Amino acid sequence: MKPPDAATAPFRFSVVVPTYNRRDLVVRTVLALGETARPWPCELVVVVDGSTDGTAEALRALPLDLPIRVIEQENRGAASARNRGAAEARGEILLFLDDDMIVEPDILVEQARVFESETADAVVGHIPAHPETPVNLLTTGLRRWAEDRRDRLVRSGGRLTLGDLLTGQLAVRAEVFAALGGFDENFTDGGTFGGEDTDFLYRLLLSGARAQFAPDAVSYQMYRVTPRSYLRQWRQAGHADARLSRKHVGLGDLLAAEHAVDALRGRVTRALASVADLVPEPVKEAIRRPLVERVEAGHTDRQTAAAFTYLRDTCYWSGARAGGGLVRRLAEAPRILAYHAVEDVADPRIGDYCVPPAQLEAQLGALLDRGFSFIGADELLDYLDGGPLKGPSLVLTFDDAYRSVLEHAAPLLRRLGIPATIFAVTAEIGGTNSWDAGDGAVSLPLLDAEGLRALHADGWEVGAHSRRHAHLPQLDAAGLRDELVTPRAELAAAGLPSPRLFAYPYGEHDWRVRAEARAAGYAAAFGLREPRRLPRPGSRYALPRVEVLRRHSPDDLVEAVLGPALADPRSVARREGLALAGTVSRATGRPAAVGFRAAP
Repeated sequence: MKPPDAATAPFRFSVVVPTYNRRDLVVRTVLALGETARPWPCELVVVVDGSTDGTAEALRALPLDLPIRVIEQENRGAASARNRGAAEARGEILLFLDDDMIVEPDILVEQARVFESETADAVVGHIPAHPETPVNLLTTGLRRWAEDRRDRLVRSGGRLTLGDLLTGQLAVRAEVFAALGGFDENFTDGGTFGGEDTDFLYRLLLSGARAQFAPDAVSYQMYRVTPRSYLRQWRQAGHADARLSRKHVGLGDLLAAEHAVDALRGRVTRALASVADLVPEPVKEAIRRPLVERVEAGHTDRQTAAAFTYLRDTCYWSGARAGGGLVRRLAEAPRILAYHAVEDVADPRIGDYCVPPAQLEAQLGALLDRGFSFIGADELLDYLDGGPLKGPSLVLTFDDAYRSVLEHAAPLLRRLGIPATIFAVTAEIGGTNSWDAGDGAVSLPLLDAEGLRALHADGWEVGAHSRRHAHLPQLDAAGLRDELVTPRAELAAAGLPSPRLFAYPYGEHDWRVRAEARAAGYAAAFGLREPRRLPRPGSRYALPRVEVLRRHSPDDLVEAVLGPALADPRSVARREGLALAGTVSRATGRPAAVGFRAAP
């Protein structure tokens, strides 16, 4: 797949639209494209993927002030149609649009502006539901999702993750598309749904390409999906995700987290999926028919919405099971450590949260001796986006932004080459730990803006720890928003980058708090776990951390990170009939915290 030379490409944009048996919709899409502002030459390539409803003839008959080519092929699926259109295109930039997207007249101008001002390789825009889209349970959720997505991406400065990149409206430089080899046509071979877009966009992000959000590049979706088709698509999406998790090591965790916003719902629907696979299809149809008919009739009440959500998720996990299940890499998940002050404080209330400098050095040394390496915020976010880790990894964080971190921890970490993140309570920058005053605790100084900037200049990530160290689940909507949104502006006003990471005060969070953290534009958020319990990976807005206290010896911390069994390798060897064999895992060939070989 050879792209046109950007310097000699006859068109600035090639708009590629795949379509299958949706003549009336695609005609509206094409007519709207004909009304767009185009300060430079552009073309339209429509690939008719085996349609039998007269689509090709209707398109060729349209009077358009836009060069259009209508290409017909046998039905091979969306991935094949997009690749065919890209191969025929002669533009510098490829804009892929679904056949149900009605664009605003300035969409190409807005796309071009972001390409030029942000030096982007790929751009996606805002895709709200079209005003003519029927109001029902499915479209109500679509409308809410589209607006929440736009607000969140604007707040985060346009940082795109895998779930934000959608081929419904995706512009990508032709040379970048060609270098990636286009879409994998195996995912949609035979007309199935899903997988090819996530696969391409994942490869796009891993390639290092810069993807940016264009909030003013708008295309309205004319959503025309029945509840039965919707459920079928979710089952096919689960099957496709199982394939994705095998093609790309690391994607399984990301995909599972995307479908585990509510842990209870996730457990229930996975269990229901395993039971449903044993039930004959006529019985399943009899069970779901009344609910599907309620949705078809336009019911949007809370009970119907909740039941249909469970049914949808069950279909997803059933499809994933049919595809062999999502391949996870939970054992590789980085462990995250949470410290507070780094000083010797003899106070019965908060003294245990203050680790003396010598003890911090001993704790970190014990972990380094066990083969761990420390990663920073960039590597953690890459991992959460599905990227690989180099080996057993730890993330070091400090809550509250005490002055002692700059005085005692920063020099030690600089010497050891360990990156770290500090979380500031933004209304108390330059103040003290006032949230402990009610308990009569000793007052400790916090970093001022100059100190936070010094840490940032030294390579530290500066995150937010709320405005006032509040108990977030107890707040109303306005108070919660203030505690999560305002710190972004306050840290920016202090001369620091808008924070990417958030740590919940006291480790407290619920679904409201997690949803607000995502909506506020944070890329990830952290909770806490008991120090002697091995933390379980969760969603990127509920990342568990081991809280490190003064009372924990270096061996205690090793046990908290590895779990009691692995903390004592000989106990594992005795139980499994293994003998110690150095520090290289034969399974991966990478350095490991503990390596074994079969005992003779």
